[in-house]
Amino acid sequence: MIKRILSTFLSLMMVSFLIGQNNKNVWRTWYITAKDGKVKQLEKGLAEHVAKFHGPGSWPEYYFDILSGPNAGSLMGFSGPHTWKDFDDRERSQADVDHWNKYVLPNSVNNNSIDFWVFSPDLTYGEEINEYFHISYNYLTPGTDAEYVEFLEAVKKTKEANKSPVNHEIYKVVSGKNPDTWVWLYPMKNMEELNGSTQIVGGGLSMASVLGEKEAKRLNKIYQKVVKSRMREIIKSRPDLSTSSNNN
Repeated sequence: MIKRILSTFLSLMMVSFLIGQNNKNVWRTWYITAKDGKVKQLEKGLAEHVAKFHGPGSWPEYYFDILSGPNAGSLMGFSGPHTWKDFDDRERSQADVDHWNKYVLPNSVNNNSIDFWVFSPDLTYGEEINEYFHISYNYLTPGTDAEYVEFLEAVKKTKEANKSPVNHEIYKVVSGKNPDTWVWLYPMKNMEELNGSTQIVGGGLSMASVLGEKEAKRLNKIYQKVVKSRMREIIKSRPDLSTSSNNN
């Protein structure tokens, strides 16, 4: 489990891998973009592929439309939750590979980037399965994960004390294009609920009221120091392209 006493990114990442090894906390994520004029063909190919090779009881895959951010118009794919050992044990059939290469790959732009996220239950405030998610990527200065975890713990404590209605899930990117990244997922039933995830940290509630003014200022300085930049996306579930929820 992720501990505040870890002082470097490397040690934190090793713990994250250990978490994923023993629990189903690992998610594989990727983007997939249709070639010009090939949206319907790509979606048809994906739907058939998931139905044939990723149905209930098999290797699950879930797709979402990306509604905002630099990847808007593309699809975001998730596979999980897994352990790391699941990836070692997986035997992908040749039929699976052939179908993907014939019906999906020719209709997509070859710009896919694969990341691995590890879910952090100790830093998460509530969990929900909803139609929409508001994703916030926090890109950190390398080596500052331990300080950032202090901030995440304080956010959770503040929300718990104030009984915030705004849930969030926390993930650490442990491998991919931007490994110094922490991801917040805000589940939403509809777009109106963006009112919650676009408020200030803590779901619009004050850290100072729970932790004291001095501690709140210290944590705010940590956040300003370690977070280099952020990017946000809104995604909407595509159950027609995804493994049936009966698999959960």
